[in-house]
Amino acid sequence: MSVGTTDNETVVRRDIEEVWSSDGDLDSIDDTVTDDFVYHTSMMEINGRDEYREMAEETRKMFSDFDMEVEDILSSDDEVVVRYTMRGTNTGEMMGKEPTNERIEMTGIIIDRLEDGKIRERYENADELGMLVQLGVVELPPEMREFEE
Repeated sequence: MSVGTTDNETVVRRDIEEVWSSDGDLDSIDDTVTDDFVYHTSMMEINGRDEYREMAEETRKMFSDFDMEVEDILSSDDEVVVRYTMRGTNTGEMMGKEPTNERIEMTGIIIDRLEDGKIRERYENADELGMLVQLGVVELPPEMREFEE
């Protein structure tokens, strides 16, 4: 089955808007990713829909008003690239740390490969260090603090 790049962009955008939004619908995962979906990040690898759903649920627990905004979207053949901004307030435990109640903003890039109209594989590169600095979990060395906003 051949799926056009516009259709692929629609699938990826739906996944981001539904899964990565506090008030989104996690049941949409069944419609947007394959059974054998693989999600690669610098911190972990997620395998399959169940692990993906669990990761989204945990993220929603950590950030009560979690939202991801698509800034740019490009596609070619079976690949879709998204530049996003994620925002949320840390109101739940994260990596064993108590909530900070700090509002964060993090940017990142996602590259999705689709098969038959569903996301089969995702690579994500996000500014996790920036997020941890905003939460006060990590402190930049003095010589780098001049670059903080």
